[in-house]
Amino acid sequence: MNILVTGGLGNVGKSAVMACLSMGHSVTVFETPSAAKRAGIFIHSLYPSSRPKFKVIYGDIRESEDVSVAFRDNSSLPDAIIHLAALIPPASDSSPQKTQDINVGGTRNIVAACAAMKKPARIVLASSIAAYGDRLRDFWIRTSDPQRPQDIYSRTKIECERLLMESGLPAIILRLSYVVSAKWLPFDPLLFSMPTDTHIEIVHTEDAGRAFASAACTTPMPECGIFDIGGGALCRTSFRAYLDRLFRYFGLGDSSFLPDCAFADSGFHCGWYEDSDYADSILHFRRKTLEDYYEEVRWETRHYALAASLFKPFIRDWLLRKSPFLERNLSGHKRTKAAKGPTASSQERLRLSKQEKQ
Repeated sequence: MNILVTGGLGNVGKSAVMACLSMGHSVTVFETPSAAKRAGIFIHSLYPSSRPKFKVIYGDIRESEDVSVAFRDNSSLPDAIIHLAALIPPASDSSPQKTQDINVGGTRNIVAACAAMKKPARIVLASSIAAYGDRLRDFWIRTSDPQRPQDIYSRTKIECERLLMESGLPAIILRLSYVVSAKWLPFDPLLFSMPTDTHIEIVHTEDAGRAFASAACTTPMPECGIFDIGGGALCRTSFRAYLDRLFRYFGLGDSSFLPDCAFADSGFHCGWYEDSDYADSILHFRRKTLEDYYEEVRWETRHYALAASLFKPFIRDWLLRKSPFLERNLSGHKRTKAAKGPTASSQERLRLSKQEKQ
């Protein structure tokens, strides 16, 4: 098969490309030049062994002409499109119009290009668990649950789903859970946006890539099928337990130095998928468990965990000061001393937050 992968040099994109190549398919990646520059090592790693079956086309998903060139440039038209190109948080939060143009406008261009084909290619769209909104308390999720978007990213993903379902084209929608990679550091800008008691069901980036490759080529498949893509029972935990393990591997001890009041108390997505086993029974994508991922992180951090432990007090303090919620939450409980902001040290804020728990 000939498979076109938009956004194929991102985290999940690379995994999808590798999965497609391992299945013997030909892959064309549609990406921006800047993304290709960042992924130079990955691209070169595929040459020359995969050169006959792998190439990169540069363009802007927002430009219909660029997208049409990606279709015309194939030696034969694509049999399937894995559509991953999107602007995601936190970048999407600061650029709502750009997010709309890339996520929705790009999907509209893909749909139009496929509709113009004599035999339309199957589109496999990357959607997100974010479409279900805040599920902090009601954490069991199914594809039949109502969608409650809370930010520009989730709103655009729902709109992209609607475009596909209304197009009449053969389409599969994969709503990804919390995708993890051992290259991720626990210093992400979104670190504090998730309440610590959030239920999370991770899916390893390699498993996510396999899900897309399988959805692109498995036949027969239900038209406009929607699947929740998660790792299942062996990939479920809480956000607090997840942070405990990661911070230990980074030489920082458990995550208790970050009190609950340093995190948001609502307004974030994630949960446990009640029907992700069904998705795996169709797509057969699972290979990795949560423990596999932890072992990968342990291996990736082995060289600098000792160095980090030597500077543990400073790193902990730096992380605590990155929280956008700590001061607000403490002041909301009338801790006026903590509400003075820069005049209160991080240690003092932590002391006050511990008092708040008692």
